[in-house]
Amino acid sequence: MTTFGEYLDRLGGTSVLRVIHMTLNGIAAVAGMFLIIMGTASLLDMFETFSGASLPISSLVLGSLVVLISLVGIVSSVKRSQYMFGAYSGLLTLLVLVQLVILLTIWLRPYDIESRFGDVWERLYKNDPDTLCLIEKDLKCCGFQSPVDMAVPSNCATKKHYGFSSGCIKPLELQWHHRRSAALWAGFTMVGAQIVALVMGAELGRRYRDVRQGYQRVSGHAEGSPLLRASA
Repeated sequence: MTTFGEYLDRLGGTSVLRVIHMTLNGIAAVAGMFLIIMGTASLLDMFETFSGASLPISSLVLGSLVVLISLVGIVSSVKRSQYMFGAYSGLLTLLVLVQLVILLTIWLRPYDIESRFGDVWERLYKNDPDTLCLIEKDLKCCGFQSPVDMAVPSNCATKKHYGFSSGCIKPLELQWHHRRSAALWAGFTMVGAQIVALVMGAELGRRYRDVRQGYQRVSGHAEGSPLLRASA
């Protein structure tokens, strides 16, 4: 007797869609793992004090959700399950909405960077001057606004192995804007790919439903939800 999978392959015309759908979800899973790695690395980075922990933590949470939902999408394609596609579509829709809210917040929210960075710099100047030394060497700058503004050491503009003549506020702002732009570009690109995968998943689910109805008429079997069959 012809199985539903064989019937689907013969009449459904879904093979190419399945492959593309699994590929998109595989790419999304890799991107999610990259988000997890980047979030972890950012939490351990010495510049995390300035950028804050909200973005790295958001990367960790979103990366984990992306990997989980992508795996659900891959399994639903492999199993060719109408019900798993329904669950996948619901989860992915929620994830896309959450990501859009976060991305739009990052994009539209005004930031008083200079004031915020100034407060952090002053706190480090008083409590953790060694970190300021590392930041000054990494960014090739001296002091906050200028080499005489909370510089560590105080003569870093003339001291050997330092000798930097400009303050660190501009390099810090530039680095922050680069990270923000990279996060926005990566986020909107991922959301775009997820929307494509969502549309394809909905189309696959529709085709599976239509083909299953035809299979039930041909085979004379009425197949319901796996949950209903298990409780029967």
